[in-house]
Amino acid sequence: MSRIVVIDDEAALGENIQRMLRQPGTMVSAYTDPAKGLAECLTNPPDLVLLDMRMPGMSGNEVFARLHEAHPGLPIVFLTAFGSVESAVLAMRNGAFDYLQKPFKKEDLLLVVRRALAHASLEHEVEALKGRLEALGETDEAQSRSPAMLDQMEKSRRAASTDATVMILGESGTGKEVMARFIHHQSRRKDGPFVPVECSAMPGSLIESELFGYERGAFTGAEKTKKGLIESADGGTLFLDEIGDLGVELQTRLFRFVEERALRRLGGLAQVKVDCRILCATNQDLAAKIKAGTFREELFYRLSVITVKLPPLRERPDDIPHLAKFFLERFSRRYGKSLTGSQRFYEALVKERWPGNVRQLKNVMERLTALHPGGVLELEDLAEESQPVDARSSLSALPWKDAREQYLSSFELSYAQAVLARCGGNVSAAAREAGVDRKTFYALLKREREAQGGESNPQSEQTIGE
Repeated sequence: MSRIVVIDDEAALGENIQRMLRQPGTMVSAYTDPAKGLAECLTNPPDLVLLDMRMPGMSGNEVFARLHEAHPGLPIVFLTAFGSVESAVLAMRNGAFDYLQKPFKKEDLLLVVRRALAHASLEHEVEALKGRLEALGETDEAQSRSPAMLDQMEKSRRAASTDATVMILGESGTGKEVMARFIHHQSRRKDGPFVPVECSAMPGSLIESELFGYERGAFTGAEKTKKGLIESADGGTLFLDEIGDLGVELQTRLFRFVEERALRRLGGLAQVKVDCRILCATNQDLAAKIKAGTFREELFYRLSVITVKLPPLRERPDDIPHLAKFFLERFSRRYGKSLTGSQRFYEALVKERWPGNVRQLKNVMERLTALHPGGVLELEDLAEESQPVDARSSLSALPWKDAREQYLSSFELSYAQAVLARCGGNVSAAAREAGVDRKTFYALLKREREAQGGESNPQSEQTIGE
């Protein structure tokens, strides 16, 4: 049953609308008193509101503002005379669904009602899906029980209701993009696009054209005009991750856009207006970069109207077991396993330093879940994940290629040994569990023999727990 409320001081118009919309599965209530209609919609939200723009005692804009604040997903269609069309269009920019100009035809009314009810139905489905995902733990929204983190989440929630720029600070892996998405989904722009830009991932020669777009013929290979990432965020949120990696020259162009909310594509002359919210994040000390002359001070102040600082995981001990259980439940469902953690297991997690923060914890929990046959995670399972600090330090002293090879070799060997032990020394069963053939599994075990200076003997290998 679809419920529609009409708020219009002309009783005859309300009656006409009731008559035109009379059909099975639809109930239409009409109110000539805007205050009474508002009270009914606030306490018992309908599926659609048809609202007159001009009424005595309380204007349609006032009713709309109250309704939109209380129920932002409720579709509202303005009924407007010729002289107030401009006001109705402005209201649409602020969240109204549509408007009908009086006098309107029955087919026009039916069309806009069908569209609005379809929109409302879709909104309900999306909210229901979000609820199911949250219940299943398949959401990336910020999860925390730490007072310090909850303070930053509340600050972010308050910031979301504005269009102020927000600078999110924190070490790598603390969840800066998760917080940015949280702000976006709490804002009035939640139905618009969320466009993340990894400033450190693109070469300096490409990032300008990727951000600002280009016109046809702007450079060799520019065969057609292309919108940039900033333009694609129109109506939504632009998230500039690792903003500290932008070159100074590009910072100048970005500052001009932040000030004017307009840009010129490469090779273009026309100004392109872009209405978007800007969020930034970095793990760098921008104050030091400003002092060194590698980051523009005026850009910093424009981008950090509001600053959110995410504490590292080691300063949020209350969150570690909470997050670990959250990830364990998620990955257990994903890999079709039934896993829990012992008290000793969670206590050991709290004692770890977690230099990679939440991202590292998430990866560890996924790896443990993928490799464990099921049951209870114990302290011994975590011991294989722990790497001594001095080992990490020695790796950092090596060239990238050598450090990567040494780390992967160590992981492959420990992984193969653990699977083989779990399978009672049966190589065939261990290979099946690892999802590789026997030859590949023997190659993993061979690393230990090579490390001990011995040659592998395929004939003797065949006798290991066939």
